[in-house]
Amino acid sequence: MSLTMTITASPPDLDIGALFDAHAEGLCRLVHRLTGSREVAEEVVQEVFITAWNKRFELDDPTHLRTWLYRVAVNHVRHRRRSKARFLSFLDRLRAQPEPNESLAPDRNIERQQSAVRIHAVVAKLTPKQREAFVLYELEEMPGSQVALILGVPENTVWARLRLARNHFREIWNREYGRGESP
Repeated sequence: MSLTMTITASPPDLDIGALFDAHAEGLCRLVHRLTGSREVAEEVVQEVFITAWNKRFELDDPTHLRTWLYRVAVNHVRHRRRSKARFLSFLDRLRAQPEPNESLAPDRNIERQQSAVRIHAVVAKLTPKQREAFVLYELEEMPGSQVALILGVPENTVWARLRLARNHFREIWNREYGRGESP
């Protein structure tokens, strides 16, 4: 499908430029008030209009367009807030990690590196959905409720995927590295 076909296939009454002119200033003001940052506000407003363009075929009721745009903006702000919280939490966990002990025997360091490579190889063989749940919960140590929010699935789905991932991980590990070794 060519770009020309995509543009001509859009709803004839949706003029994204006019939509931007009519709502960008108000959206920017809202997001600036929510975030306290003019730069973030401008980025979010751009994201809102990209979303509007991508969802243009779903925007069939022009009377609710302003409300929809504002809802998208608030959702983008919430997403940024959650992302920032996850990043700051990651930094806190990273800072809390003990410094590597330089006095460890070199062969112990090699064993740890080999184990990490093996774990990575086994995780790579999980299905994408299992890998997402496994990495977020087991390796990133996020609570199940947060994993559910990130993946956009019910928490029970996270637990089901995690159970399958653990079983699959164990099977692959035992097959490739033997039952005597543990990750």
